[in-house]
Amino acid sequence: MATGRANMRSVFTVVIGRMGLLAAGPAAAYLALFHGATAAVAAVVICFALVVWPRPDVALLLLLGLVPLAAIIDTGGTVMTAMIGGAVALFLLRTALNGARLRLDLVLILLLALAVGVSCVLPEESFPVVEPWKGCGFLLMGLGLLAASVLAPPDPRRIAQVVAGSGTGVAVYLMVRGEYVSDRLTGLGLNANYLGAFLALFLVATVGMARFHRPWPWLLPAVVCASALLETRSRGALVMAATGLACVLLAGRPLRYKVLAGLAMLAVLTPLTGSRDSVEQDLMGSRASTELTANTEVRKQAALLALRVALDHPLRGIGYAMFPEYARAASSLGIYINTHNDFLRLAAECGLVTCVLLVTLLWLGLARRCATHHAILQALCVSYAVGLFFANTLTYLLVSTPFWISLGCLLARSARRKEDPGGGPLTAPSAT
Repeated sequence: MATGRANMRSVFTVVIGRMGLLAAGPAAAYLALFHGATAAVAAVVICFALVVWPRPDVALLLLLGLVPLAAIIDTGGTVMTAMIGGAVALFLLRTALNGARLRLDLVLILLLALAVGVSCVLPEESFPVVEPWKGCGFLLMGLGLLAASVLAPPDPRRIAQVVAGSGTGVAVYLMVRGEYVSDRLTGLGLNANYLGAFLALFLVATVGMARFHRPWPWLLPAVVCASALLETRSRGALVMAATGLACVLLAGRPLRYKVLAGLAMLAVLTPLTGSRDSVEQDLMGSRASTELTANTEVRKQAALLALRVALDHPLRGIGYAMFPEYARAASSLGIYINTHNDFLRLAAECGLVTCVLLVTLLWLGLARRCATHHAILQALCVSYAVGLFFANTLTYLLVSTPFWISLGCLLARSARRKEDPGGGPLTAPSAT
């Protein structure tokens, strides 16, 4: 009986594989005709790697390193979308054919994807939104990337190295070729706030490598990433970076060191409270305090409206991508604006249950203490999660790809720890 099932699975795999080969030609031709030869070549290369390579975790590392390069080649995002979409589809198909045991984290990812999909297809509110499926598709690709990383987690040290190395290259490119809008660094098709969130992850990764691997070679990349980050003048990105750096530098330290670090930070910040305006001016450049105050006030109003919408529609929300038009029609706000908070966006557009699913996944991946290179991934995820309070980056694959792959690796580690609770404790190596 077992042999018969194995033979049937083998035949099914061959049939699906040949159908995929037949579909590959028209798909590549479509990309080449309508999105350029670069998109077609990139999609074919990464998909070929996932199909042929015996180690899909290495293919995911390859994808992680190619995403920033794809953004430099094509700021429109077509090349990157073709690579990630094709890679996720083929990996999940390959996993389904080989068979995979469902776990709690995979079930939660599936439920989250279903909730987002239903909110997009069957919204409770109807507004004239242009291509609402586009952002939904990007978020579903990210969730697929998360599932792939859970099933085939790459080496955490390699993830940190790829993120830090590619991030340094991106930072150098932006410092040389980036554009300035209102004295703020932009580039890669991202505005200053989203670019700042992108660079904050790179800074955390480089500092993490400096602490846990080799300090001196990674100090210069950390300085480059920090310089590019400061040029964005993004307050949310600075908070992201500060949180991630605190996680990296305090990971594995005794409690007394953490307390002393907190007291030292208070001692440094307290004298600065009297000169808050001058410090803010140094960090924000030409951004006037009235502009910063107005932006903060509008975001507060949008957040309060999103919270009210989430409480009024706790199960399904108002529909994916519907909040900006809802905010324009609301008498309390009256302008087209997103939530600037992805937790509130999920709660308002997809329901509180959907937001709880994402928070649960974060808890499963981040609740356990980590050391060495897992601690770097944990700091990346914490930094990104903090950034979700300031921007809607879940639908920007360029920014979210390091987060999805890092979180998937941490979820896989947590699952292994539960299966082998007798494993020895992790210890951080001394930096050399």
